[in-house]
Amino acid sequence: MRRLWARVDERLVAPGPGFRVVEIQVLLAAVVALRLATRDWTQIAERPAALRDGLTVMSWYTGTPPPWALVAVQVVGLACALLVVAQRRPRLAFAGLWIAYTSLTALWGSSGKVMHNDVLTVLVAAVFLVAAGPPRDAWADVRVRYGWPPRTALAVIALVYVVSGAQKLVHSGPGWVFSDNMTWILRLGLSAHLSGGADPVAQDLARTVADHGWMSASLAGGALLLELTAPLWLAVRRTRLLFVLSVTLMHGSIWLFIGLDYWAWPMTVAAVAVPMALAPDRPLWRRRRAVSAAGAPRR
Repeated sequence: MRRLWARVDERLVAPGPGFRVVEIQVLLAAVVALRLATRDWTQIAERPAALRDGLTVMSWYTGTPPPWALVAVQVVGLACALLVVAQRRPRLAFAGLWIAYTSLTALWGSSGKVMHNDVLTVLVAAVFLVAAGPPRDAWADVRVRYGWPPRTALAVIALVYVVSGAQKLVHSGPGWVFSDNMTWILRLGLSAHLSGGADPVAQDLARTVADHGWMSASLAGGALLLELTAPLWLAVRRTRLLFVLSVTLMHGSIWLFIGLDYWAWPMTVAAVAVPMALAPDRPLWRRRRAVSAAGAPRR
């Protein structure tokens, strides 16, 4: 076991190219910016204080934020995202973006599940709060300081999915797959869809799956298996794109059948796993100016 952990640690801190840190940081900033821009955060101000007493990083704030303050935080976050994409003081800008996003999701999520829809993005982005990208003239340098952040982000994603799957087994056991649990989840989601005027094709598909027990069990078993095996998919470079596709299908089916908003999860996975699926010396995009070839790994 000690040898196994030593090998894992050795892989996590192996040297990596500087451009990979920049790529993932920019892609995560884009995901967070989309999340900030596509939600009406002023709804937080309309909720009674009693509905915002969940345990979050904003628990210290007991008042009701005014709509203008929520919009101001949103605008600051979007401005920081633009600075990250433009690579203008990216480390400081990314910190401002993360603080704005985490604060808003904490205020929003504390009235229900604590940031459940956003928790993966918040945790993965937190890795890059302490990650330093390369100087402009050292885009392709290979160092340990550039190798550990992308690999740690992959490890965080794997851990979150494993914990999600393990919780299902702890609280429901094998019945989460083999009972009528998924059938009732689909029927509840179908009821919500009917009241919300969902697409009739989606309603018919959800009804068909719910009416056939083996389909419901297959859907539940596939999701559980994917979550529990996430570390295996992400540990191998050649299977990372398959994992991105698989989680996109899984979360897409959740949205289609139940109407739950989890689109930030597959986008966060893609922001990290797609660049990390490329060969270590192959950037996701090319800089306009030519850069020197990658040097030898340095610690």
